[in-house]
Parts: sequence; structure tokens; C-alpha cells
Amino acid sequence: MVAKRSTKKRVTELDSFMEQTNGGGSPENVEGFNFFRAATAGFRQETLFGPTVLRDRPDGGFFSDAGPSADDDRVPGPMSEKVIGYDNRARIGETAMLPWRCICHLEVQYDRGPVGFGTGFIAGENLLLTAAHVLVDRGAYGWQEKPRIARRVRIAPGRDATLAPYGAFVVDIPEDPAEQLIPEIWHRDGLGKEEAMEVEQAALSQDYAGIRLDREVRGECIGKRLGHFGFKEFDSIDEKDREFLFVNTAGYPHSPNKPYGTLWYNAGRTAEQHHDDAFIDYMVDTEGGQSGSPVWFYDKRRAQRFVIAIHTTGDFVNRGLLIKGEIFDTIRAWRAG
Repeated sequence: MVAKRSTKKRVTELDSFMEQTNGGGSPENVEGFNFFRAATAGFRQETLFGPTVLRDRPDGGFFSDAGPSADDDRVPGPMSEKVIGYDNRARIGETAMLPWRCICHLEVQYDRGPVGFGTGFIAGENLLLTAAHVLVDRGAYGWQEKPRIARRVRIAPGRDATLAPYGAFVVDIPEDPAEQLIPEIWHRDGLGKEEAMEVEQAALSQDYAGIRLDREVRGECIGKRLGHFGFKEFDSIDEKDREFLFVNTAGYPHSPNKPYGTLWYNAGRTAEQHHDDAFIDYMVDTEGGQSGSPVWFYDKRRAQRFVIAIHTTGDFVNRGLLIKGEIFDTIRAWRAG
């Protein structure tokens, strides 16, 4: 007996949820009204002191009172991001507003070695997404040795330097890889030289990871209170719209010329898909620390912000890992879970 082929259309889109007032209603446009204060009412604001010193601490803390060490220029992650010519990034001042409060500064404590940094974004009611290499550091030890694995991550939605308008909270990462939202390939070690090179290239096409958010505000998931991004497979966008699509990104660079913990925005046209179709290139400025940032476009017809890629690396042009196929389906399952 021949099985009938399913006629059910495959899901290629997940809606965003972004309500400026964290719930119903909307403010009137009145000059001089302090909307920041109104939008953050009911949340626990915090002052975060930094910058974090890149130094291990016996007590497992994120901060050190000691001075800088010789290792302070080490930032986790095997990839580099680039500013293309003139730096056209703009600092976000109203980080408590949408969509900026859905983008988070990440400080990562690993099982050993210095604290690391990255960017993540709220992708569902209880889900944050970032790049896998933010949580699994291969930069210091390569692919033939055991990587540094994230054990705790401090997450600050919409951070602006020392101000965390919606507070900051620490999430413990499960020690069992089977319980982590990280592709298995990133945990491999003990590889030979040639095998390590092959696995590294394959892992770049799976450079995404998730973190479960157990933070609640007034009994509701933080993604429901602050909002979250939607997703759309790039190939499902009309062909005429895909060509030179205008995309946005914002993240937290870890750079000596940017104040620590500040959010920086840039936008530009997509260039082309990478030769293996796993990536999308764009003429957008980024730097180290912005790995894990969302790359999104605003659909005016739908009034939706759709993420199409996760920023992972760059060279002359920067690029992001496309959220499509198996990756899209995995994120959809994580979001439903």
C-alpha cells in the first residue's frame, strides 16, 4: 500500500509578539511624557557595575575587584566580526523600548577560564537564542581538545551601560549535553587534525543555540511581558523582495572604543547567500561580542519583525546563519517547548 503524501503546508513563519506597554492599551503621543518610566514600571531595575574583568574567580563570580590581567584581551569564539570601512553603527539610547528590550547582553561563565561575552535575543515566551560559539568556546583550545562550556549566563534585556531597565538574571546551563539547547557537534573533542577541520566547518553551519528562560514577571514568562521576535525562512520571502532585502541588526560589542554593555545598531542590504546556502551576507558593521545578534527585517504589510538569521561572523562582508530547514524546525520546537 502506497502511503498518501501529506498535503499539509510546511510552516515557514513564526509571528513576533511585541506590545510596547507590556500588555494591553497604548500611550498617547504627548510631548514631555516620560514613556521610559511608564514602560518599565513593575519591573526591577538594576545598576550593573562593570566592565567585567576577564579573569577566573575561585568563587565563580562574574566580577573581580582585581586589576586587569595579561589575558584581558581574550574574547571567546573562533570567529571575528568586522567594521566595513567607516563605522556607521548608532548607539541605542531608548533600550527599554521595542524591539531593543528583546535584545540581551550576555556574560558567560564557563567551566574554566575567563568570563566571555555575547549577544542574545528573546525568541519566544521562554526562549533566548544566540550563537553556539558564545556558549561553547573553541577559540582558546581549537577543535582537537575539550572546549570551554558555559555553566552560567547572566542575561540583561535591553542593557544600557550600567542600567538594566528590566533587571538582570542568571541562568544555569545544564551539565548534561542532552539537556542543552546546543547542537551536538559543538561538544565533540578528541579529534584528529583532519577530522577536526572537517567537524569545524560542519559546525559553522550549526552555529546556533538556545537558553531556556525561567524568569517570570507577575506570574508570566518574560518573553510574554517584554515581547519576542518572530521568524521567517528567507526562501519563503517573495523573490522580488529577497533581492537586496534591507535588514537590521543590533548587539553588544566588546570593544575598547564602545562603552561596555551598550547596544549598537546598524542596517544594510543583503549581499548574497553563501556558497553552501547556509549563510546570508550583508553590508552591516559588527564587532566581537555581537555574535548571537538577530538579523531581522520589518514587514510593513504584516507589521511584524521577522528574524531571518543569527549573526555569527564576518570578513569583508559580515554574515549570519540562515534560520531555515532543520534549524527553523528545531527553533520552532524549542519555542513550543
